[in-house]
Amino acid sequence: MITEERRTILDKESISDYISTCQSTIWPSIRASGGSVLCMLNGMIGSPASHMLQMTSYENTESWQTGQGAWTTDRENLVKEETVRILRPVSSRPKKTLPPEDRRPVYGYRRFFISPTDLSEFVTCSEEGIWPRIESMGACILGLWTTASSSSPLEVVLLTGYDSPTHWDETRFYNAKEKVADTLWDREDELRKRRVDITQNTWVELMRSIDF
Repeated sequence: MITEERRTILDKESISDYISTCQSTIWPSIRASGGSVLCMLNGMIGSPASHMLQMTSYENTESWQTGQGAWTTDRENLVKEETVRILRPVSSRPKKTLPPEDRRPVYGYRRFFISPTDLSEFVTCSEEGIWPRIESMGACILGLWTTASSSSPLEVVLLTGYDSPTHWDETRFYNAKEKVADTLWDREDELRKRRVDITQNTWVELMRSIDF
């Protein structure tokens, strides 16, 4: 499985028309080619609303290449700038099929930069340490990816869903002590510290989910 990350910058006045084009033309074409739209997001905190992010899952590079035909629809009058890259999943998320109950109205898009040799440990710290606690608080991990190409440092992308910006803040480690079981807290404390140690740099932006 591979995932296409497509970042599109629009004029502010074009947002509604662009979403309508995706809903009526682009997304049905992607699904017909075997692709699955994981999410469409736009900027909320950290980037403006005119910055769109779409994550689309494909079985392999062949189905991804077929799916590129969906984007040949006339969008030039809507799009100011666009970048596309291929990511590969590195954990149990994203799920092969994403149920509706796993979707959230707000997502944290976080980028980490680590040594390539630390990737396996980074995934373990996330899956076994941090995710159980925040998902017990109602958050939902959409996926964890890294770039298809090798680089040093290595970029890792995490998407986590929340009910609201307030919910995001409530799940922060420093706010959660009284809201989770001691066993979850103690396990996370150990692995979270290790993930912090192996992370060279990180930043996050909050994005709003677009219905589809």
